[in-house]
Amino acid sequence: MDTILIVEDTAPLREALHGVLEQEGYRVFSVPSAEEAIDLLTAEEITCVLADFKLTGMNGIDLVRKVRVDHPHLPFLIMTAYGSIDIAVEAMKCGASDFIPKPFEPTHLIPILREVIEHNRIVNRTITCKKRALQGLFTVSPAVEKILSQARQVARVDSPVLLLGESGTGKEVCARYIHEHSPRHDKPFIALNCGAIPSELLESEFFGHEHGAFTGATQSRVGVFELASEGTVFLDEVGEMSPLLQVKLLRALQEHEIRRVGGNKQIRVFPRIIAATNRSMDDAIASGAMREDFYFRIAVVTLVMPPLRQRKEDVRPMAERLLKHFGGLLGKDAIAFDPLALDVLESYAWPGNVRELENVVERAVLLAHGAVRAEDLGIRLNLDLGALDEATKTLPEITAAATRSAEIEAIERALASTGGNKSRAAEILGISYKTLLNKVREYQGELGHYHSSSDDSVP
Repeated sequence: MDTILIVEDTAPLREALHGVLEQEGYRVFSVPSAEEAIDLLTAEEITCVLADFKLTGMNGIDLVRKVRVDHPHLPFLIMTAYGSIDIAVEAMKCGASDFIPKPFEPTHLIPILREVIEHNRIVNRTITCKKRALQGLFTVSPAVEKILSQARQVARVDSPVLLLGESGTGKEVCARYIHEHSPRHDKPFIALNCGAIPSELLESEFFGHEHGAFTGATQSRVGVFELASEGTVFLDEVGEMSPLLQVKLLRALQEHEIRRVGGNKQIRVFPRIIAATNRSMDDAIASGAMREDFYFRIAVVTLVMPPLRQRKEDVRPMAERLLKHFGGLLGKDAIAFDPLALDVLESYAWPGNVRELENVVERAVLLAHGAVRAEDLGIRLNLDLGALDEATKTLPEITAAATRSAEIEAIERALASTGGNKSRAAEILGISYKTLLNKVREYQGELGHYHSSSDDSVP
């Protein structure tokens, strides 16, 4: 459930807004001052802030500035007196998502609020998957190290980069890596998945739109090319973009100018473009899905991310690192891999690449009791795990395993013949009672019904 924070010092309006938003299904907090709002933002998970400009004490713009320090990407709507354009512009410069001129009907707020929240979800400014950003760039592979070296070189200039590779190979993480090593590292990084947004909405996300440009456009909206004019725009799954939109985007990249949907004003923009796709560009161009001129514009530099099956040396250290990460999150700091589990991880083809490895390790940590075993991984290799286990053992390990199996079988027979009497079983086995108790404890769980109990004591 989305949570809205209303900051309004006029009690009747505050109460009216509170009631309307609650009826729409939102969880609502409402306070009369910016100071109280700051306290609530510390204590609660807020989806969007709706604040008046003219507040007693700290005003709305001061509140925007304060909020942006600790919550840089939180949607923030500011309410201003009708005609106060200068205030609205100042609020937007300070980080407000949008403004609403007063007076307005509380019910008219709902579509604006929904649009701001949805826009914030679509425009992923920070690459929300922090675990992938944390884990994805770890490598001991010379091939990946070479790519990262090239990425650092490319980062110094603003040339467009096209990242190719299968899904889950870390293209998005590499894009973030380029941005963070560029002169634009302290500017916005905005990611858009071109395959997840309908074409009719994608143009608006790129270039923004004016009020009334289409059904549902209740407010003017700034697009990502303006938002990241000094930063980086990452176009994920660019191969899914329609050829018509490719033409419009090509012109924007060539001319460094855009026009909002429904608008006439030309706006100068200079974002750094990084694109990514898992499609074959040769096939896409041949089929007409990718315009050749657009391809050459976005592929000034091309980097290919190798699949995990081609960098097997990364699997074990990456899995160990992920295990430590998820173990810490789930309160299992001492968890470790069983040797056979590591063999299975290295033998698997990883069709889902690094993303699949992360999911497998996270699931295994959740399910494991003690060490992570091969069966905890949920991987189907169609292998005889017993045979694989034997094949990977050294001669001393094979001898130790055979001795253990023989001891367990002998102890089980002796205990069965004596009805569980350990003293008589020790005599039959030719060992002391103390040695038998120690063996029973060692093999606990493998001796059927004959295991150590609290009554067993060593004299």
